[in-house]
Amino acid sequence: MVDDTDRSGSAVDRLTIVGWAMALMPLLTMAHEIGGHAATCAVLGGDVAEIGAFYVRCTGLDGAARVAVSLAGVVVNVMVALVAYRFWRHAVSDSARLLWWLVWVTQAFVAAGYVAFSGVTGGGDLGVVHGALADASPPLFWRVMQVAGGVTAYVMLVRAAIRGLDAMLGDAPATAISRRRIALTYYGVAGIAAVAVGLANPVGLWVTLMSAAASTFGGLAGLISVGLARPRGATINRFVIRRDWRVNAIGAVTLAGFALVLGPTLSF
Repeated sequence: MVDDTDRSGSAVDRLTIVGWAMALMPLLTMAHEIGGHAATCAVLGGDVAEIGAFYVRCTGLDGAARVAVSLAGVVVNVMVALVAYRFWRHAVSDSARLLWWLVWVTQAFVAAGYVAFSGVTGGGDLGVVHGALADASPPLFWRVMQVAGGVTAYVMLVRAAIRGLDAMLGDAPATAISRRRIALTYYGVAGIAAVAVGLANPVGLWVTLMSAAASTFGGLAGLISVGLARPRGATINRFVIRRDWRVNAIGAVTLAGFALVLGPTLSF
């Protein structure tokens, strides 16, 4: 079963996109936090003191090792984006193509967003206050460079994401419904889920705003532009994402486990 077919002949089931958002948001967040920060901390001989849904506290390291831990999360985002992009280019089925598109686009957005966010606030993984550039001088120079580089990269990625949807759906105005259904549904569900999980953190509202909300509603904001882009071409590709309740079940279990285990934070 799928949602109503749009004028292009494509049909994208909204509930399936909801399921993918519930599954991918926790999995990709854990890749950043556990596969990036926590794993690097452990490999370099540090102590992983806490793992929360949206942060890791690493102790016992300083100098280059501390910088490496701070950088590790964004490095993982970039690596996952590159691998997913390659898989997307070679995927055959509509479901596989859209799934890998969501992964590479969201991970690339988050990576570029972290750079810009750290420049604007001075905080975050790459910030000049406590992040990777804490010892960099002069701090204002690095913040300006981060803002300029992050925003430039983000704009380029939004355009690349739109071209990716063009390749799958076509670039005719008739594809507008499917574009909104894909991009805006994923954005809304991932953001709401992240904030809901972040509210369970004992550190409080600050973690929710600086980590959960910033990395989803902020980092993925480019999906709004992608979803609302006005295609002006003439190409139409039939693209079908059918309803699959297994995706929703997997997404619900993944999100629930993420919230129950990492939401309150694991302390070691």
